[in-house]
Amino acid sequence: MKLIIAGLMLFASAGTLAQSSTELSQPHSSDAKRQLQAQLAPISTLQANFQQQVMDAEGELIQELQGELALARPNKFYWQSDAPDELILVADGQSVYYYDPFVEQVTISSQSNASAQSPFLLLLDAEASAWAEYEVSAEGLSYQLEPLTGSAQQQSLQVNFRAQEEGDAELAELILDDGQGQVTRIELHDVTVNAALPYTTFRFEIPEHAVVDDQREQP
Repeated sequence: MKLIIAGLMLFASAGTLAQSSTELSQPHSSDAKRQLQAQLAPISTLQANFQQQVMDAEGELIQELQGELALARPNKFYWQSDAPDELILVADGQSVYYYDPFVEQVTISSQSNASAQSPFLLLLDAEASAWAEYEVSAEGLSYQLEPLTGSAQQQSLQVNFRAQEEGDAELAELILDDGQGQVTRIELHDVTVNAALPYTTFRFEIPEHAVVDDQREQP
């Protein structure tokens, strides 16, 4: 499931920058965090195609995926990789559904708990309390989110933008380090921002014969 949550939430980061690379160079953590949140704020929806590569601790390629994603801020996300490695992840604002059609299994987790461990989900919501768990730094058009606790379960994230005309910038690449040597690189292309998306995009229907592993806290 980590590989998909790694690919997740490419989301909200794909907005436009109003600042120049000089202005974004190595600010204090609180300033960098505010700058990143300000960039995400104008984004209401996003659609894109992606290409993902996962490298092990020795730098060897262990997985390649491509597919499509969509997001609606705050807190909604859709991710599907293409066959033969088809995988689906949907975050509906309350729960995260991870579906592997090959084994016909759905894993359900609390989105608030997942946000505390994955900066991808965190970036969908500027008000999420889990922002306090990460230090943000910036250099040029690159942001780095590092967990403050040093927990092996928390991931660090690098968000790279490419400069566009008129001083704007668009999201170019996300690099996720799982804290155990595994690195996931995600490139976005064909990005569309703020187009209307059907509400069904972020509603997951559990297949009839799927095995369900519900990891949400029960009342």
